[in-house]
Amino acid sequence: QLNMYAFHKTVANPQIAEFHHPYFQRGRAEKAIELCRFALRAPRFSPDFEARLADLLDANDGVGEVSARTFLRRNRLEPHVLSGKLGAVHNIKEIEPWYFSRRADPFPRKADAFDDAADLIERHVLKGWLPETPPFGPDSELLTLGSCFAEELRKYLAEKRRLSRLIFVPPGLNNTFALRQFIAWSLTGEAATEAYWYDERDGGGALKWTPDQERESYGRIFRAAGGFVLTIGLAEVWEDIETGGVFWRGVPKSQFDEARHRCRVSTVEENAANLRAILSLLRTHCGDAPIVLTLSPVPLKATFGDRSCITADCVSKSILRVAIDQVMADGLPGVHYWPSFEIVKWLGCHLPRAMYGDDGNPRHVSRDTVAMILDAFLRHYFKDGPGR
Repeated sequence: QLNMYAFHKTVANPQIAEFHHPYFQRGRAEKAIELCRFALRAPRFSPDFEARLADLLDANDGVGEVSARTFLRRNRLEPHVLSGKLGAVHNIKEIEPWYFSRRADPFPRKADAFDDAADLIERHVLKGWLPETPPFGPDSELLTLGSCFAEELRKYLAEKRRLSRLIFVPPGLNNTFALRQFIAWSLTGEAATEAYWYDERDGGGALKWTPDQERESYGRIFRAAGGFVLTIGLAEVWEDIETGGVFWRGVPKSQFDEARHRCRVSTVEENAANLRAILSLLRTHCGDAPIVLTLSPVPLKATFGDRSCITADCVSKSILRVAIDQVMADGLPGVHYWPSFEIVKWLGCHLPRAMYGDDGNPRHVSRDTVAMILDAFLRHYFKDGPGR
């Protein structure tokens, strides 16, 4: 019987050993064997296993003040938690817990941790992503570029009197190809793929986007900016097969050629390369102004692939998030990541609040969520906090 414990402890299943070992030590070998045989037959994480295991534990002195079923439901059979708690209950010091580094940052385990969303963001989202000191002063003028979430930030900064200079930014800068081209044109005049600056005219036909100001004016604004916030949103792009060029938005209906134009999902490598080129451009022409990268939580409006829009959006956002993570791993000074995407997408499904759709559009992030995210941004990135 003890050899059975040793076998499961070292070879077969340490978790099974941790559960039936207390019964061996207290002379209840038959219960230990019953538990061991059952655990070998049943999936360890199935509801049936939890229920029957709870009955066994309750029939044999339980696990403390709460019922075994409640205890197992709370801990979901997490070995590093159960080994310590069962060891304490049964006063068994021989149980060796799974390795759990002091540096480990666990997912919130208690439901009441989600009651205060602002505190949850501070404690469980921002760790590892905040600058050592706020990089912007009260008079810093930020230039925000990218998807529609960048527009939300631009408006909010203006409301807080954080941005006194606005420039007209053409629509469609929500993929890294378009963002790279616009920044390169503004700073260097390079427009090798200008054919893909086309947008559809309201009445039909095509309208080539042309700036209201001279390119030099854009360049001066870039160089004078106190910092940049770049938000990307799409990995799914329209491409000209003949040239390999990517359109800013879609293909104008009047110019669409099924044999020439295709929609495809850009790769992690392509997006990481575009982001690195953007950072290089800004560093070369704009000095050491802080740069903040963000990923828009606004989902795809539609997909042109064969699979559902929801799953296509998951793939698109995942590609962009990994690309950003690769760029952040470069450790470039003055380059930051702001996790607005994770706040909405990853925490949002756990919070008892609507993260989208308070204006009737299910794709739009709710106003109070935007305010909460941007208040936190201003608190950590501006030396005097959120402002007015």
